[in-house]
Amino acid sequence: MGFGRFVVTRAVSYTLVLFATVSILYIATAGIIQKVVTNSATAVAAGFERNLLIGGYHGNAQQLHTLVETYKTNYLLSFGYNQPPVIRFFIQMYQLLTLNFGQAYTLKWDGSTSVSTIIAGYLPNTILLFTTATIILIALGTIIGLLAAKSAGSGWDRIIPFIAVVHSSLPAWWLGFLLIAALGYGLNVFPTAGMTSIPPPSNPFFFGLSVLQHMALPMLAYLIVGLGGFAYVVRSLVVSTMGEDFVLTARARGMSETRLLFRHIFRTASPAITTQSILAITGSFAGALTIEIVFNWPGIGLLTYEAIFANDLPVILGITFVLTIILLIGLFIGELVYGILDPRIRVSA
Repeated sequence: MGFGRFVVTRAVSYTLVLFATVSILYIATAGIIQKVVTNSATAVAAGFERNLLIGGYHGNAQQLHTLVETYKTNYLLSFGYNQPPVIRFFIQMYQLLTLNFGQAYTLKWDGSTSVSTIIAGYLPNTILLFTTATIILIALGTIIGLLAAKSAGSGWDRIIPFIAVVHSSLPAWWLGFLLIAALGYGLNVFPTAGMTSIPPPSNPFFFGLSVLQHMALPMLAYLIVGLGGFAYVVRSLVVSTMGEDFVLTARARGMSETRLLFRHIFRTASPAITTQSILAITGSFAGALTIEIVFNWPGIGLLTYEAIFANDLPVILGITFVLTIILLIGLFIGELVYGILDPRIRVSA
């Protein structure tokens, strides 16, 4: 199968999977969604009325009431409230897939209660911290895993599984508190919470420097918890590849271990490592709830906590749908990369 046909096939498959997955989420939360849409219509209508009054509306109270009710009705009609259940399902599915999640009950971002705006405000902060940390984790984990595999059976190799188990067992919130106590308050090296100093520096250079300083402790906590596990995965994938026949043949021909490792073994294992990397990067968009709470980092994790604490259903639903869509997009990209790195996948497809 050619790569173009492979891409089209996978695109169709994942489009169907996306529709099926969002449909299942919709059906499971249909009652809540209708409640959210109704409450959002009331909130939007109230905002419309407030804007009219601020703008110097000159009509009487009855005319104002009629305008507001008409606005509210039109909002509900945009979600298919005058349509049969089947038509309403497709209309609301379209709204969800175009990220129209209505209005938040209590949470805001820059004065806006639009759920899409709120999520769009918090998501870049999560990407800045956790996606950056994940890329660093992948780079370091790959190097450590390769070195461990190269020295398979040595003391260095045996310590990697131990580190992976210990580090992955550490509660992120507990580790965060330790780092705050030691490096934040004890040595006073790094700031302990927030994204920037208060007030934020007006100079762009010092603003960026402040953000980097505030990223240090949560990023360190994230790396400590996840680095050992990723290195162990890389090490296991590379060691399993070392048992292939082509490796024995290359060694019999006198090829050096370093060249064999990096030019042949790593290349063969790279599709599986790349898949793990893409999944890790995709997962980083969800942030890390406990780390964000401990360090008061304004990302998706902290937003989820605040939405649950405030019982803000539109935001909770919006986050759930957005992260589901991001996960499926990440899996789709992973399939394409896998097809590029391993032509056998295209042939089997």
